[in-house]
Amino acid sequence: MAYFLLRVVVNALAAAIVMNIVPGLQLAPYNYYGEPLPKVFSYILIGLIFGVMHAFVRPAILFLTGRLYIWSMGLLALATDTFIFLLLSYLAPTIWEVGGTRLFSAIFGAMLMGLIVMTLEALTGLDSPYIMDERRSPFYWRWLGMLPTGRRNRIVENLRTQQIISIIRRYVVDILVGISPMGGVRRSFQRLIYRRRQVLIDQPPAAKVRLMLQELGPTFVKFGQMVASRSEILPADWQAELEKLQDDVAPFPYREVKEIIRRELGKPPEEVFAVFEAEPLAAASTAQVHAATLQTGERVVVKVQRPNIEVTVKGDLNVMQDILDLVERRVSWSRQFGMSPLFREFAENAVTELDFGNEAYNARLLRYNMRNLAFVHVPLIYGAYSTTRVLTQERVDGVKITDIATLDAPGLDREQLAINFFRALLQQVLIDGFFHADPHPGNVWVNPATGRIIFLDMGLMGYLALEDRFALGELIWALQDHDAQSVTRVLVAICMPSRGYNPKALERDIERLVNRSLLFEEFPASLTSMMKDLIDVLLRHGLQVRKEFTLAIKAIGQGESIMRTLLGDQPIDYILNVSYTQLKGLLREQLTLDNVLSHAGKPLAREFLGRLPALQSATMALLDEFQRGHLAFQVTTDSIDQRMRVFSAALDLGIRRVVLSVLLVGLLLGSTLTLLIPFEGKVNEVEGRLIRLVAETGFVIGAVLITIILLYTLWQSFRKPDSA
Repeated sequence: MAYFLLRVVVNALAAAIVMNIVPGLQLAPYNYYGEPLPKVFSYILIGLIFGVMHAFVRPAILFLTGRLYIWSMGLLALATDTFIFLLLSYLAPTIWEVGGTRLFSAIFGAMLMGLIVMTLEALTGLDSPYIMDERRSPFYWRWLGMLPTGRRNRIVENLRTQQIISIIRRYVVDILVGISPMGGVRRSFQRLIYRRRQVLIDQPPAAKVRLMLQELGPTFVKFGQMVASRSEILPADWQAELEKLQDDVAPFPYREVKEIIRRELGKPPEEVFAVFEAEPLAAASTAQVHAATLQTGERVVVKVQRPNIEVTVKGDLNVMQDILDLVERRVSWSRQFGMSPLFREFAENAVTELDFGNEAYNARLLRYNMRNLAFVHVPLIYGAYSTTRVLTQERVDGVKITDIATLDAPGLDREQLAINFFRALLQQVLIDGFFHADPHPGNVWVNPATGRIIFLDMGLMGYLALEDRFALGELIWALQDHDAQSVTRVLVAICMPSRGYNPKALERDIERLVNRSLLFEEFPASLTSMMKDLIDVLLRHGLQVRKEFTLAIKAIGQGESIMRTLLGDQPIDYILNVSYTQLKGLLREQLTLDNVLSHAGKPLAREFLGRLPALQSATMALLDEFQRGHLAFQVTTDSIDQRMRVFSAALDLGIRRVVLSVLLVGLLLGSTLTLLIPFEGKVNEVEGRLIRLVAETGFVIGAVLITIILLYTLWQSFRKPDSA
């Protein structure tokens, strides 16, 4: 009741201010009572009408024009408010001046009233977000997801645009006003009007951001988890709050869990399992987990996908893509950050995680790859109880790998635990080329009783080809040796091809960064922050890291963050030495005779065996050709004779040109020497003139012919490449 009354007062007060400020507006109340009751009643009536239209008409318009709102970068909201204000002029008891000021009054009145209402709502807390302990998926998502709209569901995207704008606006206003001098006024009103709802009155900004991401949905929770994994760029309080997104997300009701299991497995959970606990063990961004027992007695956990998540995630990704495309198209300098490839990778991974069949395959493959590491465990998947939206796997006992107090209680060696974890991660990335791409503490557990490391949630995995694994291993080696030249060469190799960079300048910048981070103690850094700085240097030089490496670098960065939690704030040299030492150990284990024969010899033998029929056919064909007088590669006697004739003709022509050139040069030199000889006193005047005429003629002829030959030779040298 207090909320409704305060809302009416706010709208009426805004209407009174607008009516007395905006030119072209004049109040004509029904004068049933004496002043000032008619005006007060009119203001209240205007406020009620405006509130109703703002609550229903504005969301409806935004719903119908979601993409247009993005394209106009928010200007559509002003047009919507103007339209509402024009409607208000016909529905409320006011008189407008007729003439050119009507549209101006509507625009100015809409802007002013919207600003006043927004300000008063911010001060009184009418727009406050509140916490919902249990979130039931709205019924309409399932029906909207069934619409035959192809790749893009415009209705879903418009609806999500309207919801995202509303949620972000409420939380941003709550955070900004909460930290301002007017925060005390807002909190007082919140305590007055919100008595039955859990409002974020005394929550810090970091907690409000976490709750906002949860309310926005799984796509934004995934984004928050990704940010939380970058501990080096977050303050401690923000990191602690965002880490709750890993396993502290609001669950969805059990009745929806029953419906999903019945739809996927054909029976309700009470019939499929011997025991199924209704209370979830944990709730994550895409699913929640329930403890259960199979009919055969095995303890399992059942991962149930959030209802209707596929349609909302795809809608969110399309909306984000539209916003990113708009920003990069209108703000040209934003393209240098390479956000589009990163977002496409994020979108592909988010959609892949929606299919639990992929996660089941990933878990089985990772379990197989880790079979030789006794200190690693990957839960067993029960395929008979799993589908694309339900995943049943072995139940394991453990705690987060960063739960230091619990790990210290039984006396576990944290340093050895950190080394074992990083060794397993390096084997996945550098040896197997198939690795857990999201190893945050919520996905990596430790059994305190055995010290075994448990990998969970294999929805997001990374892949590296053999040459890429060698490149990444060489990068770690080069960093450990402080070899800036090798670091530069490897980094260029793992980037997309580009010609618009200066190799020397790039090497100089990377050498400066390597020296600053690894040699000078006054600039301590982590491996993750150093990799971030290296990528920033590459971006400045117009290079972008290939997407195959982004997940690998991210996974190694998360692994380093876990190592630092277990070991304390170790210098970067220590982390590099651990990485290099474990890398050498893994290579020694892999480069044994048996492994080389298994991984190289056997495939080579199989390849040779597979090519034997083709080799036999090729050999017989070669013998047939030989019997007909042909040699391999179609080198026949006729072809040799033809090539020899061409070669002989070319050689003969070349020799003739050389002889002619020598004769012409001799003629030129002889004529020149003849002209230089003094004939006075040796021959008579007529003979002397005749000799000089012959010499001059020979000089001119020789010079002209030599010039012609030179020009012809140059013309042929320029002509041959074009004709080729």
